[in-house]
Amino acid sequence: MKKIPNVRSSRIIHDGFFSLREDILERADGYKGSFTSVICGDAVAIIAQTREGLWVLNREYRHATGEILLGCPGGRLEPGEDPLTGGKREFFEETGYSSDEIILLGSCYPFPGICNQKIHYLFAKNAERKSDQQLDPFEFIETALLTQEALQKHIHDGAPVDGVLLTALLYKSLP
Repeated sequence: MKKIPNVRSSRIIHDGFFSLREDILERADGYKGSFTSVICGDAVAIIAQTREGLWVLNREYRHATGEILLGCPGGRLEPGEDPLTGGKREFFEETGYSSDEIILLGSCYPFPGICNQKIHYLFAKNAERKSDQQLDPFEFIETALLTQEALQKHIHDGAPVDGVLLTALLYKSLP
């Protein structure tokens, strides 16, 4: 691999829920160019099953797509928050479900070409409904309980699906 570029300057060009940072990069041969990155905190995604084996999922309106997507509960972690702690919080807030059996499946960077966010994927076993949802003002989420067959059919039929759910299912299927 060739030498990575040097960062000559860096500035935040938008600061909000997500920030945009512009870096001026310089290669070893002296070529300089601008690179813009989305800067945001790490996140957590939870796939869960009830004692009966039903998947606890979200049907959530995602404004950027203009569609309601099937996905898994999750959200951004607070700075320094442990993924298991944040995962339990997000799972409960978005679905009203909880579990005493949550494990970390793995972590990855879903869009490293433009964003620094790492998503931690969790599996919650024997999830039970404990409460109503506690949604943020612009969260439009309906909890969906699906059998394995219904979930597979939804995906194979090309219905709108959040890619985070597919990554979570991949992590769950790994030995």
